[in-house]
Amino acid sequence: MDHIYKETIERIKAVTHTRTQTALAEILEIRQSSISDAKRRQSVPGAWYMTLFEKLGVNPDWLKSGIGPVYLRTEAGYIPGDGDGTPLAPGLLGSPLSQPALVTMYAMRGDDTGNGAAGATLRPTGSILLPRAYAREGIVVLAVDNDAAAPTVRRGAYVGIDTHADCPASGGLFAITLPHGEIVLRRLLWDEDYFRLCAEDPAYPDRRIRLVRTEWILGRLAWVMQEM
Repeated sequence: MDHIYKETIERIKAVTHTRTQTALAEILEIRQSSISDAKRRQSVPGAWYMTLFEKLGVNPDWLKSGIGPVYLRTEAGYIPGDGDGTPLAPGLLGSPLSQPALVTMYAMRGDDTGNGAAGATLRPTGSILLPRAYAREGIVVLAVDNDAAAPTVRRGAYVGIDTHADCPASGGLFAITLPHGEIVLRRLLWDEDYFRLCAEDPAYPDRRIRLVRTEWILGRLAWVMQEM
């Protein structure tokens, strides 16, 4: 698949919050077969860009290249300002918080490696649009599917795991890759020659890994995105 076409489609899915051709066709007000035709040609029709701008205010240049603001128009007016809306402060335009990044997110259950090696089990499950400051080098985004780390991290949350901070520290909340593809969020507590993997929710049992199993540690929890 042409990487430019693939990246453009991923950005379109991200801003429309769609995962299926049926849902995307409904937003674009086209037949589902038109999406299949575009995939076969590896080309996004220009009409799609106009529809997304007219309906959602999405910047066509950002859809094509990933460069520039995601939106040219919001409910407050045009970006950075058209006299009716409030212009963005000049300082904010250069801030990493105002610059979007489309990143891959991964499931909490990956592919079975048999040894729990960190990173080797990761299985992509979609894409998510984040401020660039939250998508810095070394961050892996996981889609949380359980309440083991609740209330700190609840089911349905997205978490950023800093894979550069993979040195075990007692008391820290880490993502651990276990054999058979399971990825868990646990607080590490030192216990002689072991680390206890403690869930925040007592309904989930503790586990233990040997101190030498540091390759199982994917990284430390850096941020959480969830509804309150």
